[in-house]
Amino acid sequence: MIDAGDLSERLELLELEETQADTWEWVSRGRLWAQVEVDGGNNLFSSKNLFSSVGIGARNAKLVLRARPLSLCQALRWRGQHLFLTGITKLDRMHLNVQAALVNVVTCLATRTEDTVGAAGRPVAAETMRISFPGILTEKYAKYEREETHAENDTGYVLVVPKAISLKAGDLVTVQDGPAKAVYAVTICHVLDQFKNEYEIARRGDV
Repeated sequence: MIDAGDLSERLELLELEETQADTWEWVSRGRLWAQVEVDGGNNLFSSKNLFSSVGIGARNAKLVLRARPLSLCQALRWRGQHLFLTGITKLDRMHLNVQAALVNVVTCLATRTEDTVGAAGRPVAAETMRISFPGILTEKYAKYEREETHAENDTGYVLVVPKAISLKAGDLVTVQDGPAKAVYAVTICHVLDQFKNEYEIARRGDV
């Protein structure tokens, strides 16, 4: 039985919005109260609704809140932390159970360059896309190669983004903040999930 006093944590409801042309941001759509439990487990193992299907998981949070319209396309902010929603089920007539992953959001800039027809019918490389959006990085792999004259370090991540953000292999993604700040190339796209897209991104640098 859930009492009103059990819903003691205040959260913000977030929705993705194109706040200006080609700029997407999470914006607040109001506040709500919930019971929040961070169980210390990993979302990869503790929930059938995974934060990422190709990257490693994130810390898992369990919430109870009053029944209301809620979608996995939305998100929550709790104590300054971003909660990526991974599952919503009905607890009883008045309450919902919500599974979420506690994640760090980074600002990303994606660009695409394609050949277009220029003067005299010659192909000309031109930028055809430039969008800014919030993303979530999770680790995929780290491969070390030793060559005759130097070593190269291939660094890869999985970039998890809202469904509205559509990228292609070969697009460049600049992670603009956080410890992984750098320019990466999209190598593999995973777009079958109904609520999110996942992109494997990589860069190579001398070490």
